[in-house]
Amino acid sequence: MEKEPKDAVDDEEEELDCSSPEVVNKYQFAGNVANAAIEAVKAACAVGKSVAELCELGDNIINEKLTTVYKGKKIEKGIAFPTCISLNNCCGHFSPLKEDSVDLKDGDVAKIDLGVHVDGYVALVATTIVIGNVTGRKADAIVAARTAADVIIRCLKQGKKNNEITPLIEKTVDAFGCKAVDGVVSHQIKRFAIDGTKVITNKNVPGHQVEECSIEAHEAYAIDVVVSTGEGKCRELDTKCTVFKRAPDQKYNLKMKTAREALYKIEKTHPKMPFSLREIDDSRVRLGITECVRHELLQPHPVLYEREGEIVAQVKYCVLLMPSGPLKVTGDDTSAVTSDKVVEDEEIVALLKTPVKTKKGKKK
Repeated sequence: MEKEPKDAVDDEEEELDCSSPEVVNKYQFAGNVANAAIEAVKAACAVGKSVAELCELGDNIINEKLTTVYKGKKIEKGIAFPTCISLNNCCGHFSPLKEDSVDLKDGDVAKIDLGVHVDGYVALVATTIVIGNVTGRKADAIVAARTAADVIIRCLKQGKKNNEITPLIEKTVDAFGCKAVDGVVSHQIKRFAIDGTKVITNKNVPGHQVEECSIEAHEAYAIDVVVSTGEGKCRELDTKCTVFKRAPDQKYNLKMKTAREALYKIEKTHPKMPFSLREIDDSRVRLGITECVRHELLQPHPVLYEREGEIVAQVKYCVLLMPSGPLKVTGDDTSAVTSDKVVEDEEIVALLKTPVKTKKGKKK
């Protein structure tokens, strides 16, 4: 395990990047916890298991593991994104309360998504598993997401433009008869920020262009690929939203006492990171969430769905852009899943054959 630094990063050093060994160590500590949590949730997934209880397990593992790092040091550490398990045609953010939960069934395609931070340095991870055999279109979707993520990580080189990467993602996903889901992007991540300003969109959508940017050394990115066997267009249904994030720049004089209580508790316990209603055990405080959302004090992460019958798969991991190449700090191994479809585009085939890391020259 990585050597634990002695001190937390001071406030005036908030802009430190991955050129700092302390920053890299904190990303790696967070990554170790995130990887352990997602492995525990994967191992617990079985027919008949409650999704709500599995999400709670993931969060509990994160909190338990975090007690073993930076003990006695006054730094923030905790859940950076609550455990979500989104099934089949659900695109994401399903983290239900127990009364709204569902049980896993044979054949379900489960996307497990969670995040951890240590001193604000965030490690996000997501994977897709199948409860039972992985064949056909389910396998196509998982391999499409994995392969597209493999393309992205090989493109994360200094000077590379984000808009040069998107067409490669689209062609990769298309090779498996799938479509990238609209609106999903890979984000640059910074201290206490899971969604930095630099993004790589998985799909060019007319009217929703992202600002051009260049990849730079010592940045950190959350590579996030969500693909569908359908058209890749998701929408809200009637599933209750349970994941929210405080909008830091928004202020409003709330009228309802329950809303003021809710905002006070959130600002005390989750001032910068997304949280789940599962973490708020006071029913009165939960009631105040609605007014906070209405006045844009909280940003909802709604539960989104593809068309019924379609399969949605996700792969997400965090990478640090080091001198020797991208360093993965989170990620699940889905290599056991195979598809009878392959990428044939010569540029992408050649790219996938290149190593992620730069080999060091031999000393003379």
